[in-house]
Amino acid sequence: MQVRAITYEAALFTDELYQRALLLLDPESSARIKRFYRREDACRTLIGRFLPRMLLHDRGVPLADMKFAATEAGKPFIASPGVDPPIAYNVSHDNGLVAMVSSTNSHNPPAFSVGVDVMKVRIPGRESFASFVETVGDQLTALEHRLISSAPSQDQGLERFFWMWTAKEAYTKALGLGLGFNFRRVEFDPVLDLFRVDGAVPKGWQLTKFKILHGTDPYQGVVAEFVGGDTTMVLSESSPHEWLAVLDATSFIQGAIQQLNS
Repeated sequence: MQVRAITYEAALFTDELYQRALLLLDPESSARIKRFYRREDACRTLIGRFLPRMLLHDRGVPLADMKFAATEAGKPFIASPGVDPPIAYNVSHDNGLVAMVSSTNSHNPPAFSVGVDVMKVRIPGRESFASFVETVGDQLTALEHRLISSAPSQDQGLERFFWMWTAKEAYTKALGLGLGFNFRRVEFDPVLDLFRVDGAVPKGWQLTKFKILHGTDPYQGVVAEFVGGDTTMVLSESSPHEWLAVLDATSFIQGAIQQLNS
């Protein structure tokens, strides 16, 4: 498993770079990106389109041969012929961070069972912490509510909440079921690092927690991957992160343009 995270600063991502990058994408991707009203949303989506293309480039696949498709539920996958071993990937973005997990996962093709979710650790808008949790309270289990309310401080309660939420998101994205999955079926205890689905520990999953600091903004992320076997492991955010690479968006896109054009 590898995670590549791209930090994005709107002021540093020039329009000239944005336009040059669009020229390298397929017409469908380019048209979709241009439909975004906010430039920040367009740029994050653009970065998300380049991440799997650079993954294929590193495997020696020419730009003209890069093909992507999606399942009926909308989960994207690599459709380029001859990629062996197959590559699973999933992309997530929030505010100033875009992240992609990739893996030589062989379970449940063609999209495979891997998912990632990243979120900025903050209370949105002018909400209080209590009202923020209340807005999504029906998606939390009784245990999760207790763990948040019993946290020694608001900051720790917020951190616990985002571990729970990113774990739920990553798991359901790995399943590839699309919208409509009841998050209350998924329970994550970030204190003991215990993961349950429908009240029981599922078999064969690995959840990996990670943190990224972008300037002064903290982000939390979880990768969920079905790896097979009879146990499920949760790897702490304090574990070694040799699988994680963090790049800034300007350098990443400039390098991608140069390499894909060569």
